[in-house]
Amino acid sequence: MTPGIGRTHPYVAALPPPAERVDAFGGRPVALLAGEDCPLRHELGQALRQRGWEVHHGQRPPEESRLDAVLAVHDANQSDPGYAFDGLVHALALARDTQPALRADSGGRSAFLTVTRLDGRLGTTGTASRTRSVLGGLPGLVKTLGIEAPELFCRAVDVSPGMDDGDAAAAVLAELYSAEERLPQVGVDEWGRWTLRLGEQPPPPTRSGTREPEPDDLFVVTGGGRGVTATCVTELARRYRPGFLLLGRTPLEEEPEWARSVPDERLKEAAATEIRNRGDKPTPRAVDSAAGRVRAQREIRATLDGLREAGSSAEYLAVDATDAEATTRALRPYSERVTGLIHGAGVLTDRLIADKDEAEARRVLAAKLDGLEGPLTAVDRSRLRHVVLFSSVAGFFGNRGQSDYAMANEALNRIAWSLREDSPETVVTSINWGAWAGGMVTPELERMFAERGVPLIQPETGAALFAEQFAAERGDDTVVVVGPNTPLSAPSSELPAEGVTVRRALEEAARSEVVADHTVGGTPVLPATAALGAMLRIADDLGIEDAEPHEFRVLKGVSFDGAAPEHLDFRMEPEESTGFVVTASDPAGRPRYRAVLRTGVAARADTPEREVTGVVLSDAAPYADGTLFHGPLLRGIRQLGEGPEKLVSRCRLPDHDLARGAYGTANYSPVLADLLLQAALVRIREQHGLASLPSGIGAVERFSPLPDDSDFLVTVTPADQAAGCYRCTVTAVDPTGRVLLRFRDVELVANAALEGKFFQ
Repeated sequence: MTPGIGRTHPYVAALPPPAERVDAFGGRPVALLAGEDCPLRHELGQALRQRGWEVHHGQRPPEESRLDAVLAVHDANQSDPGYAFDGLVHALALARDTQPALRADSGGRSAFLTVTRLDGRLGTTGTASRTRSVLGGLPGLVKTLGIEAPELFCRAVDVSPGMDDGDAAAAVLAELYSAEERLPQVGVDEWGRWTLRLGEQPPPPTRSGTREPEPDDLFVVTGGGRGVTATCVTELARRYRPGFLLLGRTPLEEEPEWARSVPDERLKEAAATEIRNRGDKPTPRAVDSAAGRVRAQREIRATLDGLREAGSSAEYLAVDATDAEATTRALRPYSERVTGLIHGAGVLTDRLIADKDEAEARRVLAAKLDGLEGPLTAVDRSRLRHVVLFSSVAGFFGNRGQSDYAMANEALNRIAWSLREDSPETVVTSINWGAWAGGMVTPELERMFAERGVPLIQPETGAALFAEQFAAERGDDTVVVVGPNTPLSAPSSELPAEGVTVRRALEEAARSEVVADHTVGGTPVLPATAALGAMLRIADDLGIEDAEPHEFRVLKGVSFDGAAPEHLDFRMEPEESTGFVVTASDPAGRPRYRAVLRTGVAARADTPEREVTGVVLSDAAPYADGTLFHGPLLRGIRQLGEGPEKLVSRCRLPDHDLARGAYGTANYSPVLADLLLQAALVRIREQHGLASLPSGIGAVERFSPLPDDSDFLVTVTPADQAAGCYRCTVTAVDPTGRVLLRFRDVELVANAALEGKFFQ
C-alpha cells in the first residue's frame, strides 16, 4: 500500500446554530437573486429587503459596479432530465459573469451562494429523485470558486423541501451572515444544520448477503478500454473473472499500414511522413490526431487481451455512452445478461471559472452525467447487482481550474445515494479518487503534489483498492474517498485588518441541561469553559488555526436569572505580533468575557507528568459536602489523592451536548474541560478551607481531546494567594501521564459568602 493512501467515508455531521458575522455587510448592500423564478426566491428577496438590502432578479449583474451577494436558487421539482444539467451550467456561467462585480471592493463580505431543496442534508439521504440529485453537483462549483477566489464567501445551502418557504428563506439568510468562513456546504432541515465530514471507518453495515462478482456476471464499463478504468477492471478480472462489455468512442479498426510495427514513441514521426506522402501539410494537430488514434486502439486491444488472459470474456463496443439511443441499440443484444455497471468515462478541460466556456462545461458534464444515464436506461435495472461510479476528490474538496469536473463528480455522489435508496438490492458505490500517478496528472502537477506532500495513487495500489470495493464487507460503501484525504488545492483566507464581530445567540445555552446543572445560588450560570469554548469555536469558524488562548477573564459572566442577555457579540481585533484580542459583550456593550488568542504558536514538546503514577487515590464526595455546586451531568471527579506537591483526581464523565457544539471544537469539550476547574475548586477548599469560583485562566494549552466516558487524571499545583485571588495550574493527563489539556495560572476568587450557594 502506498503511504498516505487509504479509504475514508463521508458522513453527515451535525452543526451548531450559525453564529452571525454582524459586520459582514455594511451600508445598503446589493444582492442578485438568480436561478428559478420560484416562491423561495421571492421569499429570499423579501427577507433581504427587510434587512436593508437592494435586491435584483435575473441571471446577470445590474449596472452597478459591485455586488455584495449572489444567490442562485434551484427549487422547482422538475422531471425533465435536462433541467438539472442546465442548472449546473447556468450556475457556472453566473459565477463566471458575476465575479468582477463581487470582487470589486465593497468594504465588507462578498458572497456567492447556491440554494437547493434536495433533502436538507445535501442529497445524502437518497430521497431526492435521480434527476434532482444532479443539482447536488452545485457544491463542487462553490468549493472550487472558494479556492479560485478566496476573498469571496462561498457556500452551498440545501434546505429541506418540507420546510415552509419563509423558514427556508430565514435559514438561507442565516447562512449568508454565518461566521463560519471555511464551511463550504450546509444542509438545513427540521432537525438542525448538517455538513459532510470524512471518517476512517465505514458506516455500520445495514445489509447482509451482498454478493461478490461471479464468472456469469456481465459488466458494462464506460471508458474501460484505456487508462485508469482499464487498470482497475483488469484487476477485477484477475480476482473474480466476470465478463466485460467495454464502451468507448474510439473505433476499433485495422491498424493502418504506415503504423504497423512502429513503436509508440515513433508514431508521430510515422504519421507526419504519411501525411506528407498524401501531399498534405503535417500540422501538429493532424499528427497528434493520427498518432493518438492508433495509440488508443493499441491500448484498447491490450486491455482486451489482459482481461481475457485473466480469465474473463471481453468485448469492445464503439459507442458514445452519452448518446442514449445509440447506447441502447449497442447494448440491446446483451441487456438481459448485464448485471453490473462501471462508469469510468470522463473528460477534462481545465480552466478557471472566470475563463470557462459553457460548451466546454457541457462536454465535461455530459461525459459523467449523460454517460451514466445512457447505460442505465439501456439495461434492465432490476438485474443490476453492482453499480460503481468513478468520481473524484476534485468534487468532494473542489479543485482549482476544475469547476465543471467538480460539479459532475459531486453530482455522481448524489446520484449514488439516490440509486442506493431507489434500488436497495443493488450495491452502489461512488469512488472519489485522488490523483493517480500517470493518469491525467502531468509531470508539472506531479511535482506540485510532491512539493505539497500529497501522495499519488500508484496504479497497482489503486487497482487493488478498486477490486476490494466488490468484497461483501464493503457492500455499505455508498460514497467513499480513495487516496489521500486532503484537497488537491485549498483556499486561503484572512480576516480584515479592522477585525470582525460575531454574534452568538444564548437561547439554546439557556435551555441546556448542562447549564441547568451549573447552578450557583439557584441561578444557572454559563460555565467559564463554555465561554472559552465559544471563543475557540468562533476562531475555528473564521479560519484561525491553532489559536492558543491567554489571559482569559470572566468579567461579569452570564447568569440566566431572567435578565440574561439574548446574545453575546464576540469582537475579534488583531493585535500586532500576538494574534487577536477577543471581547464578548452583551447587547448593551458591557464586556462579559475577554481573552487573547495567540496564533502561530510553535508546537510544544511537553514533559509527561510521570509523578501521577503511584499516587494512592480514595473515593471522594466533593459534590455532597458543599465543595462543588455541580449537578449530575457535570459530576466527574471520582477519586482524590495527594501526589508530590500536587492534588490528583481521577475523573470520568460522559460528554454532553451544549447547544449542538456551539461552545466547543473537535479537540475541546467545555463539559469535560470543566472538570479541570472543578479540581481547582477542590484544591482551594482543601488548602484554604474556602469555597471559590474561577475568574480567569492565564494560558490554555491543548494537546489532545479529553476522553469521553473514560478515565483520565487531573493534577493541581498548590494555590498561591496574590492580588486578592488564588492561582494554581491544572493539568489533565491520560493514565500513562501523557498531557491532554493544561490550564496555566487559573485564577480563583474565594470567600465565605459563597458557602451557602454551593449546596444543591
